[in-house]
Amino acid sequence: MSKISFIIPVYNTAKYLDKCMESVLNQTLSDIEIILVDDGSTDGVTPKMCDDYAAKDSRVNVIHKENGGLMSAWICGSKAATSDYLCYVDSDDWVDTEMAESLYALTDSSFATSEIIASNYIVEKNNERRKETQALKPGVYYREDLDKICTGLLGAEVRPVTMSRCMKLISKELLLNNLKYCNTDISMSEDVNITLPCLCDCQRLVITKDSYFYHYRLVGESIVHSYNPKLLSNLELTDKTFREILNDKKVDGADAQMDREFIIMLLVILKNELRCPEKDTAARVKKIFLRPDIRKKVTSTKVDVTSKANKLLYYCIKHPNPAVVAVTKAIITAYDRKTN
Repeated sequence: MSKISFIIPVYNTAKYLDKCMESVLNQTLSDIEIILVDDGSTDGVTPKMCDDYAAKDSRVNVIHKENGGLMSAWICGSKAATSDYLCYVDSDDWVDTEMAESLYALTDSSFATSEIIASNYIVEKNNERRKETQALKPGVYYREDLDKICTGLLGAEVRPVTMSRCMKLISKELLLNNLKYCNTDISMSEDVNITLPCLCDCQRLVITKDSYFYHYRLVGESIVHSYNPKLLSNLELTDKTFREILNDKKVDGADAQMDREFIIMLLVILKNELRCPEKDTAARVKKIFLRPDIRKKVTSTKVDVTSKANKLLYYCIKHPNPAVVAVTKAIITAYDRKTN
């Protein structure tokens, strides 16, 4: 049995797959298995690339499945894994070759079924690179510490632990035991859907120092810079799902935490509406933020907002009048043009 199973969901990413696979195949820890999950690719190239990798290296296994979305792909790969630890890499990203060896050295066999080793990552966009670090300070955290941490996993501008399933080693048993919470209808924050319950059950969490092993490729069509008309309904679904998780795990203050998270995510909803190409921005923003249930949450839930951009967005959701919306839209549009 290999020490680590790399799970790599693949969908029409032939352009990036070679760089991703090169980084995983050349890990300094060679005792790994690599599971490529082809999620019904339609480009006529990606499936064959996966099979070619399997033919060249016995550590590579390929699963071809009907298209079901990213979550369904990594779930499929997780169930097929044979190692005690899982490591997820998206096929348009890549990792440093020492990642597996460095993170595996931090595991503890006494917690092999219930631990998470979390490293940091680098955002790669064109020729720009930005380091992102876990907010929780480096160290080892056990259940007593985690009980306190779990009361604030969500609901703040900066989360104490990055909720991505990537850039981590996760005990396979810990993850499989929490797959029951995953809702494949979720299209944004889907990683939170599994990382949240895993952190609530985790008995040992290691936050590494430095360790910027994971390279996250920010592509132009990323959801953060495009309009998604279904984003509000997705937020309502994640709110319901994550509340159920926190309450089922008996996390103190679960509903208050999710109320704060809902407000933080409303900032994303507002940015999404401001990016809509249609012209009736003020009317759409008013329709959302003056809706009685949303209005009640906005006025009754206190959140701490510190960044200038979020302060502006927060003011706008509290005062969604045409003048404020117009100013906010102009600033967000200018920012998008600058960063793109």
